[in-house]
Amino acid sequence: MHRLRFFAPHRFAALVLLILTPASRASAEEPSLAFDFGRTLACRDITSHDFAQAYPDERVIECTLRLSVHLTAGAIEDVSAVRVEISDCDARLRVHDFSPRTRLESRFSEDIETTTTVESSHSLSASLGGEIPAPIGGVVAHVTPTIGGGMGGKEVVTEKQTRVAPRFAVVASGTMNEEHGVFFTLRPSALSSLEGVHELTVQFVVPLAWRGDAVRIACQATGEQKVLWMKQQKVFGQKSTPVALYMDGDLAARRAADRFVRQ
Repeated sequence: MHRLRFFAPHRFAALVLLILTPASRASAEEPSLAFDFGRTLACRDITSHDFAQAYPDERVIECTLRLSVHLTAGAIEDVSAVRVEISDCDARLRVHDFSPRTRLESRFSEDIETTTTVESSHSLSASLGGEIPAPIGGVVAHVTPTIGGGMGGKEVVTEKQTRVAPRFAVVASGTMNEEHGVFFTLRPSALSSLEGVHELTVQFVVPLAWRGDAVRIACQATGEQKVLWMKQQKVFGQKSTPVALYMDGDLAARRAADRFVRQ
């Protein structure tokens, strides 16, 4: 007689934990990214003559964020995107323009060209047959005269088609919060990497007497992680902090920005 064997509770729990543990944890280290940028940004006055004529009580300023993305663990290939948001929480700064704009790239250096060749041939032949009665002995002679004609030729048709190579967005950007903020989504490509320094430029419309303000900059790195048989979105690094803006050349405004970020 066979005896039934039961697992002890602690052994059963260990078995369930082993089954539910993702294999990726044992095979590869999870990526981790760190973000770095200055807590104060100098702004330049780039107001054009036409804008000053149309809006005499406003001006356009421009600031450039130097974002440094640093991989601290894992592989950068596992990170699919880095999203950066620059927003004015008080809704006092209106976005005028930004850079880089949405940019598409292809994995192919040129458009795809396909060539199709079709060959066809033509031929013609004929045969005539009949019976002719012979005058000797009442014998009927079977005579089959044949007429054969042949016409041969080859026709070759070549067709070329050029298709635009598929492209995907390596940079996606746009406004948010009713044009009081802007976002940038950066993706890796054959010509660019997520790790390194990225320059993001934003232009704001401000009052004519503007000297300084603050925005919030939020960064997040994401990718897909396989858990059992499913892929889930995973955050591999994030940072959110206020950054002070000041007018370039205004020493008092710069000192006020430094005091703001030290609070």
